[in-house]
Amino acid sequence: MPKILLIDDSAFARKTLKQLLGDQFSYAEASDGLSGLEAYFLEHPDLVILDITMPGVSGLEILQQLKTLDSQAKVIICSADIQEYSRSRAMELGAAAFVGKPATAQSLLAAIQPALENKGGG
Repeated sequence: MPKILLIDDSAFARKTLKQLLGDQFSYAEASDGLSGLEAYFLEHPDLVILDITMPGVSGLEILQQLKTLDSQAKVIICSADIQEYSRSRAMELGAAAFVGKPATAQSLLAAIQPALENKGGG
C-alpha cells in the first residue's frame, strides 16, 4: 500500500485529504514544513502532498529542500494559492503536479496515479 505524507498546517485539510483518498493509501502527517522534512526521512513515503501557504517555511521552500535532499521525491502541491507564479514555480522546482484547493478525489487521484507510476522521480 503506497504511503502518502500530508504536509499542511491545517488539521482539517489533512483530515479532508485522507477522507477524499480513502483507505487505498497509508498516511503520515506533518503540520508544518520543517516537521514535514523530518517526517519524510523517518516515514519514507511514496508521495508527498504539500501545501504552499504555511507559517514559517513555505511549501515552495520545503519542495526545493526535499528535491535537493532526494531528487527522486514525488511531491504534489495541493494549495488554495492558485496564482500562476506559484503554480509555475512549483513545477520548476520539481513538483509532479499542482492541485487547487478545495481538491476533489478525482483531481487528487488524477495527479497521484501518474506520480506513483513514474518510478524514476518527477
